[in-house]
Amino acid sequence: MTPIVFDDDNYKDVDFNFDFGNYNPDDIEVDETINAVFVIDTSYSIERYVKELNFAFNDFVEAMQKSHVADKLLVSVIEFDATVRIVTGFQPISKVQHFDFSKKLGGATSLYDATLKGLNSALDYRKNLENSGVETKTLLFIITDGEDNNSKNPPLKVKKIIDKIKQEERSAFSFTSILFGVGEQANFDKARTDMGIEHLAKIGATGQDMKKMIGFISQSINSMSSGKAGQGIDF
Repeated sequence: MTPIVFDDDNYKDVDFNFDFGNYNPDDIEVDETINAVFVIDTSYSIERYVKELNFAFNDFVEAMQKSHVADKLLVSVIEFDATVRIVTGFQPISKVQHFDFSKKLGGATSLYDATLKGLNSALDYRKNLENSGVETKTLLFIITDGEDNNSKNPPLKVKKIIDKIKQEERSAFSFTSILFGVGEQANFDKARTDMGIEHLAKIGATGQDMKKMIGFISQSINSMSSGKAGQGIDF
């Protein structure tokens, strides 16, 4: 897959955190990995449900560490508010620690910048793995409760990348993108369409909603593992 190159001038205010530490492809002992990148909104508005999000996400980590896909699942987490922060590069689920998304709550919402960064990071690492002889399937999960109001990049940049992926037959069946819109404060349909995200799930902000979302994410990962990317998407 051809790497996507971005104009650095568009990212002057984005914290790339280059020392995020992707797992060394040479240390991977399986023929295929499932790479899940989580792009998670940490603007001030998530304070109303961040406790429930923490519980649900950490339950997900514990459950997947015991699952049948644990040996090939790698996870990366990106947080965003006014800035974009790579919390962890792609690491085996067995090495992922608990998260607390309440630690760095910020103001504005750089949804497009964060999604672009998550997508680019996933594709770059995917290329590194494939160069090492490891086949890769990629899932992009975006969780937000607001509309973009701070990005330097337009949503069309995301859409062009996803459109290119879907046009490549080999890649189309090994990539899935899902936007989770929390609450009713934003036009998630427009965000999904403008960025070219394949699937949209609108949810509430209760603990039960967070648990259902994480269950759906687990199901999506299991479906990808069995070669059914994008099939049976029903939230």
